Amino acid sequence: MTRTAVEWFVEGLRERGVDWIATLCGHGLDPLFDAARRAGLRLIDTRNEQTAGYIAECYGRLTRRPGVCASSSGVAVVNAMTGMLNAWFDHAPMLAVSGSANLTTLGMGCFQDLDQAALARPVTKYSRLIDSPVRVLQILDEAWRITAATPQGPVHLMFPMDVQRAPVEETALVRPNTQLSPAGPAAGDVETAARMLETHSRPLILAGSGVYYAGEGEDLLTLAQELSIPVQTPIWDRGICNGPLECFLGVAGALSTDPALASQADCLILAGAAADYRVGYLQQAAPVCRLDRGWRQLSVLLRRTAIEPFTSWLDQARRLRTEFGVRVRAAAESQRVARRMHAVDIIDALDQALPAAATLILDGGSIGQWAHHLLCERRYPGYWLSCGRSGVVGYGIGGAMAARLAFPAGGIVLLAGDGAFTFTVAELECAVRQKLPFIALVADDQCWGITHSGHVRQYGRGMATELGSIRFDQLAESLGARGVRIEHASEIAPAIRQALREATVTVIHVPISGGSPA
Repeated sequence: MTRTAVEWFVEGLRERGVDWIATLCGHGLDPLFDAARRAGLRLIDTRNEQTAGYIAECYGRLTRRPGVCASSSGVAVVNAMTGMLNAWFDHAPMLAVSGSANLTTLGMGCFQDLDQAALARPVTKYSRLIDSPVRVLQILDEAWRITAATPQGPVHLMFPMDVQRAPVEETALVRPNTQLSPAGPAAGDVETAARMLETHSRPLILAGSGVYYAGEGEDLLTLAQELSIPVQTPIWDRGICNGPLECFLGVAGALSTDPALASQADCLILAGAAADYRVGYLQQAAPVCRLDRGWRQLSVLLRRTAIEPFTSWLDQARRLRTEFGVRVRAAAESQRVARRMHAVDIIDALDQALPAAATLILDGGSIGQWAHHLLCERRYPGYWLSCGRSGVVGYGIGGAMAARLAFPAGGIVLLAGDGAFTFTVAELECAVRQKLPFIALVADDQCWGITHSGHVRQYGRGMATELGSIRFDQLAESLGARGVRIEHASEIAPAIRQALREATVTVIHVPISGGSPA
């Protein structure tokens, strides 16, 4: 049987469970599009390759399975690289495919002549040119194994049009190597962690994205509950706590202030977390050990030693967390402007109206800080999504579309600032047209809030931080979505509940007074 190389490629994607590609059309993708259409592979079209990249990487972050995006050549690839970079920071599985002019003319000044494989290499685990039609399945398999291997991360394949169209007889295909990929590096020492817990009285576990991607979150939390060990997640890492637990004490390193448990702890266990700026580079005197995987083995080992729970320390840590929440709310009240709503009104409404199993997408600096401080203090599920370690803003609409692709049923709520929301706001039309419904709560303070607050503290005024007025409810309606404007805080929770019953995209516009938790 003879097929084109791109037809074999699409079949390889289908065999790996892929049923959609996020993309923006361009002639470099024409053969891929045609093969996908004939194979029943859905094309999720966007108005900017940036969103296609975000859809793929957010799907990978939500499901631990690679999302796939495709961009044409040249600048289109640069646009899509925002998603690749986010996946690189967050260790999320993702396959990005780029088209190009014919292999025979690359380097000769062909249309959009660019070494896209080299361009993507610094921010991917694997980036290469598909330069041999007979190797197309072998190269796809190699990329797929690498994106899924620990630590996960993005991969990129550059696919010239003449290679896509080249006929390949089935017997000529170079088949993938069936040898399993190595399991990945060892991630810490179970016995070292056990000795640390046996010899200290105030341990703190910092549970980061690595534990989420390793699938060890439940084992970690089971141990922490049994031994009353406080657990926090560094801001923007993936959460593992799906429901309220005594041991979970929210997000650490939330830029402005946090409960500072790390300074009170006498030892720290890094569980899939990075010792970066978000946790002060862990420059405190307390000893640190790493344990990304092996939490079930640690539980077995500690049960043999009959270690006593750290009950009094957890009680102290919970008091510190409660006091911190009181300070955050006091800061919010001091920022209120008469008759204006505040970010905490949105957070409180979400706390009331958001179903336990709903997916929450956080996008925006200031509103994201309020949410991390207050909404995540009791639980931080793996099916909630923040910007990731890159700290990017503007990914949220693509993230919400990815969430709907990952979870066809259930509530999807995007909480965004007005600045972040406008990065890719035209994608609302794409989401409506392709029946990818979600709710967008837009916290509108008419400025880049977190930067504005920092400028005011340092310089007495904001610099290039103020934004104009937009009627987001009317803008949503012009793009085919449902628009709602909130005039009073008491209207927010009912509006969320009503939107959850709607089978379309709903934008809830909430004008608020400015202010950050600092």
